Amino acid sequence: MSENRNEPKGMSFALKVLLTGLFGGLLWGSIWYVAYFFNFTDVGPSLFWMAWSLGDWEDQMVGQWTAVGIFTLLSIGVAFFYRYVFARIKGMWMGFFFGVILWILVFFVANPLFVDLDPLLEMEGITIVTTLCLFIMYGLFIGYSISYEYELLQFERKYGSN
Repeated sequence: MSENRNEPKGMSFALKVLLTGLFGGLLWGSIWYVAYFFNFTDVGPSLFWMAWSLGDWEDQMVGQWTAVGIFTLLSIGVAFFYRYVFARIKGMWMGFFFGVILWILVFFVANPLFVDLDPLLEMEGITIVTTLCLFIMYGLFIGYSISYEYELLQFERKYGSN
C-alpha cells in the first residue's frame, strides 16, 4: 500500500486553539448580548467599558457589539491560557470550573475596577444566574473543545493518524 505524501496534514493545534477562542468569544459574547437585550441580565458585554468612563455610547448597541469584539479577541488569549494550563485534564469538568473561575474573577475580584457595576451581593438574582450560566457555558466550550483536540493529538502521536 503506497502512502500519499501530498495529503494535507490538517490544521495545527495552535490554530485550532486560536479558532476555538475566536469562535467561543464571538458565540458566547453574542449570546451574552442577546441575554442583555432581552433583560435576562442587567450587565451586558459592555461591562468591559465600565473600567473607563467613556460616555453614553458604551451602553448602546454600538458599545455592546464593540465589547463583543473585544471579548472575542480576549477569548483567544483565554483559550491559549487554557491550552497551556489545563488542556491535559480530561473531561468536561475542568471547563465547567474554568467558567466558574472566570466568572468569579470578573464579577467578584475585578468588580472594584468596573465603575457602574453593582457589588455582587447587590446584583439581582437573574443577573447572577444568567451571567454565571453564560460563563460556565463559555468555559465548557473553550475547555472541552481544547481538551478534546489535545487528547486527539496525543492519540495520533501515539498510534498514528490512520
